[in-house]
Amino acid sequence: MRTLRTSMLLALLAALGIAAAAGCAEPATRRGGGEGGEGEGEGEGEGSEGEGEGEGSEGEGEGSEGEGEGPPPQDAGLDGEVARDAGDPEPEPPPVICKAAPFPEVTFVRATDRWGIGRDGLAVDGIRVMLADLDADGYPDLIVHGSSHLREDRLAAPPRRLRWVLFNRPATDGTGRRFVDATASSGYQTTRDAGEGRACSLAVAGDVDNDGDLDLFSGVYTESLAADDPGDRSEVLLNRGDGTFVLGPAGAAAGPGPRATTAAAFLDFDRDGLLDLFVGGFYGTQNELYRGLGEGRFQQVTHQVGLTATSGGELTGTNARPTYGVTACDVDDDGDADLLVSAYGRQWNQLWLNEDGSFREVGQQVGFAGDELRDYSDNEFYHCYCATSRTCSAATPRIGCTGGGWSWTPGVDDHPFRLNGNSFTTVCGDLDGDERPDLLTAEIRHWHIGTSSDPTEILFNLPEGAAGFRFERPGNLLTGLHRPWRAADWNEGDITASFADFDGDGQLDVFVGSSDYPGTRAFLWRQQSPGFFKELAVNSGLSHPWAVGHAWGDLDGDGDLDLVIASSVMRGGPWASQEVHVYENQGAESKNWLRVTLVGGGTGRANRSAIGAQVTLATGVRRQQREVAGGYGHFGLQHDLTLHFGLDGVCEVDSLTVRWPDRAGTVEVFRDVRANYRVEIRQGEGLRYVREPPPAAP
Repeated sequence: MRTLRTSMLLALLAALGIAAAAGCAEPATRRGGGEGGEGEGEGEGEGSEGEGEGEGSEGEGEGSEGEGEGPPPQDAGLDGEVARDAGDPEPEPPPVICKAAPFPEVTFVRATDRWGIGRDGLAVDGIRVMLADLDADGYPDLIVHGSSHLREDRLAAPPRRLRWVLFNRPATDGTGRRFVDATASSGYQTTRDAGEGRACSLAVAGDVDNDGDLDLFSGVYTESLAADDPGDRSEVLLNRGDGTFVLGPAGAAAGPGPRATTAAAFLDFDRDGLLDLFVGGFYGTQNELYRGLGEGRFQQVTHQVGLTATSGGELTGTNARPTYGVTACDVDDDGDADLLVSAYGRQWNQLWLNEDGSFREVGQQVGFAGDELRDYSDNEFYHCYCATSRTCSAATPRIGCTGGGWSWTPGVDDHPFRLNGNSFTTVCGDLDGDERPDLLTAEIRHWHIGTSSDPTEILFNLPEGAAGFRFERPGNLLTGLHRPWRAADWNEGDITASFADFDGDGQLDVFVGSSDYPGTRAFLWRQQSPGFFKELAVNSGLSHPWAVGHAWGDLDGDGDLDLVIASSVMRGGPWASQEVHVYENQGAESKNWLRVTLVGGGTGRANRSAIGAQVTLATGVRRQQREVAGGYGHFGLQHDLTLHFGLDGVCEVDSLTVRWPDRAGTVEVFRDVRANYRVEIRQGEGLRYVREPPPAAP
């Protein structure tokens, strides 16, 4: 069997037009048919240049394609799993819509002013954005958070606007759609003390009370010693059904004291049909898991399920990590949600494997904790230590070693637990089409720390190893993610990342939001062939400088993915403020597509939001797999919960398989699904086409 590394090399050679030698053309055999230095976060300052030694002030101002459909997907092997063939989508399917090649190149057009949030409109600022259909009208709405942990004050001169709730509405003049400010009327910033402008730093969405609408977890980053702590704590907000919110039970998912909340993700770890919540925190903070009890109530079960961190366990990897991102996804494909922790300070990342509702950490075992490059001899801090202490021999330092600015502690900084990455976000999804979830970690990295600092890179999921899977890192040269920085003193400020099929060809592409250093911007890699990518943000009109938070969704309902990007002002940069911009996708709507909205059966079945559900789509060209996610990564990244599948030139889906996240592992199969519609699938009730009106011309 060929290794993944060999397959990647063959793909690279093919992309370069170099023929493979005879006997080397066989692809890798895969299961399935084919689909520290810098802190970044709440305040306007980052950590010390000591690669994560101290807390610092909180930064950022912050395989291969299938050969035909083949047999239906096999059961996942869960106890009591039931496979159900749902038959025809509906008795009278809608008209066939079929788009034929040639298709235009896909570009993005900045449409911020047309959407009403530019400088001549609402002038929306912030660094964290999320998309979710809050009012259940079929269009994703937008929530924006700024970088402050203070309350808003609209009576100040000038008014202090720090958060926005923006509904996606038809334009009053009939030309397309616009964002409308609903912050005040939404109730999102309601306080416990009858005040106004509740402090909050992030939001993720899910139906926690199973009543058919999206509720919110609103997290707060508050330093434990902050003199200006307004007293607001993380909250659960319940949706009234129309996109307006009321506070859930007090203390539902937060302790009484200040907490440096940096990340959150909804999941259903015990598959009881009630959403649970995983919350990450920065230095000295225990990451916490809350079991959903319904009606917006939660119970803290962190220690009960095996997630306890120990004090002083850095050398063994049992310590509480300085967490900058959390992700929940089914990495071992056994039907339940596992937990991934993105750790700052070049410490080991964590992968908590869900074993029937309890968790076991396997990050180092499966290759997720960090890469294997641990040679620190090219670290300029180490060079300074040797030059000043005269206890070791190293190359002449290329940085100044007097007056501070560097840090090296023998026995700590040379230990494997400190030779990993400054991880901010972990993305989960099937990149190479083998129906196993791959990963990408977004990292901040500096030239002066050397090769022992992990880069942003793809981790491909292989079905081997003691845990039943392991991750392989082919490296950015082989995958195409390598970036040849021009400056000798380069810095990579990769903070957020996502997978999305922006060009509608049926393959997931890679987006990275990079900021805070010269030359950083949005990066967009198109997948050329399974596992090989080409960067084209500049040519596609998406080279947004100092890009931080972002969210994908079909904002205008035309069948392709649009993008909202927030801007950093850390260390200068080109922006006068943290501007939020809308980029409309132009071109992908000319291809065929399918959008899938899932609704679970509720308590005792799958949660109503279907978070954790796995959808596999098969055509005669390829297979694609997606998982519904309830927020992930750094400070609550969230894209529209409706899944988007690009179909390129295919006009009908042979089969659409849903594996619901319930204890039975229920599987439903739908056949001959027509393209270019949004379909809604309710667990056990079949599939219906949603005949939305075509978008009005802008």
